[in-house]
Amino acid sequence: MMSRSLLLVIFVLSSLSLLQAGESRTWEGKWNNRKYNTTGPLKCVAKSDDKGTWKATFTGLFKGDPFKYEATFQSKPKGKQFDLSGNATIRGHKYQWMGLMKGATLSGRYKSNIGYYGEFVLKEKK
Repeated sequence: MMSRSLLLVIFVLSSLSLLQAGESRTWEGKWNNRKYNTTGPLKCVAKSDDKGTWKATFTGLFKGDPFKYEATFQSKPKGKQFDLSGNATIRGHKYQWMGLMKGATLSGRYKSNIGYYGEFVLKEKK
C-alpha cells in the first residue's frame, strides 16, 4: 500500500515538473472555423503560474483580417498530458474551449455564443 502511494506521488510530481510556474511557451499552427469552413494561422504565447493557470495571447488571421485576444485557461495533469479549459471574449462574443497539451502539441475545440465552432492544432516553437 505504501509503495503504491509513493509511486503515485512520484508520478504526479514528475507530471507537474513538465510545467513550471512562470514558464512561457509558444505554439504555432492552424485553426478551423466549421461554421464558415475557414482556416488560418494561429499563434499562442502563454505563461503559467504555480496553480496551473495560464495567461495566453492568441494571434492569427481570419479571412485576411488580423486578430489578437487574451485568454486564461486551466491545466490539469492527466497521465502524460494536461487537460485544458478556458474562456475568452473576442470582439464582444463569448467563447469556451477545451483541449489538451501533450508533448509539443496544444490542441483544442472551441464554440462561441454566436455559433462559431471549430478546432485548432498548434506545435510548440522553441
